[in-house]
Amino acid sequence: MNKEDSKKKYGQNLRRLRQEKGMSQEELAKALGFKNRSSINKIEIGRSSIPTEKIQLTAQVLGVSPLELFDAEYEDDTLSQSEYAVQSDKIKTMIFNGDIQ
Repeated sequence: MNKEDSKKKYGQNLRRLRQEKGMSQEELAKALGFKNRSSINKIEIGRSSIPTEKIQLTAQVLGVSPLELFDAEYEDDTLSQSEYAVQSDKIKTMIFNGDIQ
């Protein structure tokens, strides 16, 4: 997955999770310390990357694991523990390589 695809996928997941939580872009932006909703909108449409330092906070605000932000879930019927570890390593590599900023 290239950098642009990663940003789009993350944005789609962020939008879905935000909507499931019943939050507006404005509410999420405020909770994450952004000045306004346009930052969240840009991330959701794949024009901007989420700052690495905001990944954990985003997960906390939305009530999910950081991996779920990248569409990886660990549940008995979804990913096995070893598959979850592989997904986690992939995300760490993407961050290290600058695919996620």
